[in-house]
Amino acid sequence: MADILIDDVVKEVNTYLAHNPDLISASINRAESTLDKHTTPLTKVKGKFPQGATILSNVVQGFDDVWNELGQMQIDHKILVNYHQKVNFAINPSDILASYWAHLYAENLKREDMPISKYIIEMELLPKVVDDLAFLEVKGVYDSGDLGTFGKSMNGIEAILAALLTEVPGTGHTPFKIPLSALTDANIVDQVTLFERSIPSKMKKHIKKIFMSENNYERYILQYEEQFGQNQFQKDALKTRLGKREIVPLEAMDTDDIFATPNANFKRLIDVFDGKPAITDIQKQDYKVKFFMEFWKGYDFMINEMVLMANYADAEYGLGSTALNNKYYGIDGVTVP
Repeated sequence: MADILIDDVVKEVNTYLAHNPDLISASINRAESTLDKHTTPLTKVKGKFPQGATILSNVVQGFDDVWNELGQMQIDHKILVNYHQKVNFAINPSDILASYWAHLYAENLKREDMPISKYIIEMELLPKVVDDLAFLEVKGVYDSGDLGTFGKSMNGIEAILAALLTEVPGTGHTPFKIPLSALTDANIVDQVTLFERSIPSKMKKHIKKIFMSENNYERYILQYEEQFGQNQFQKDALKTRLGKREIVPLEAMDTDDIFATPNANFKRLIDVFDGKPAITDIQKQDYKVKFFMEFWKGYDFMINEMVLMANYADAEYGLGSTALNNKYYGIDGVTVP
């Protein structure tokens, strides 16, 4: 009897997916996690996400009738990383068929109208996939030797930022550091304001958002209301004091990282060549039905030097070298520890 029930469930799931071919990809893409909402898509080319960052020095000069070449172009390259994800999930149909849902099989419905597949996929599996991805995009730490353990299938934003800070200053791969004091309930508004004021003048018009943990976002609101009154955030809850930049809280983030970058520099990686998220196979084995799902997920910055990050370690301001500060931001000097 159990085998018959398993066969019925497998047939129903296959019929259900055939009638809903875009269900998996639409559900995952429609969920739009926090990072998805605040990143721009980038499509893979021949298996990689190569990006060229073009830096062009000043080209305008006063007119005379003598050729005087001015301007130098430099192209830097970076390969952005995307991560192949999978779901291997098994259910025992008897756990469902022995419950309230069992009577639905006795109603002679068409297979595409039977709700057991909807219950398994839409009410259980997909919400959990979306919830796991929301965690991974912040807390994930990639480990190629332990991909079967949850949390190790991709690098989330905490790991990405930590890696940026370990780059050797002056090498051309570091973020732009802004020194701040350790955050407290009493100073967080002043420190976020200092971060905003410390954005290089050349970059200020391009910075529309400042990212931080949800906990620090809440601390910011409480301290702001204590200092300036309770009505401010009722009408302008997500904006900074000076540039009216949006403050974006990142759920699950536990670090005190504060960072900002131009919208176009923060990418989510879309792999259209290897197919959209999908259930790739459904198999019956023993008393279980096995679901196989595959998709890709990843985030990265196109140009590390265009990422502004809070620096709590020392007094270093900038990219770690006068040459790089001048190249990207037109700043002649560099403040070092």
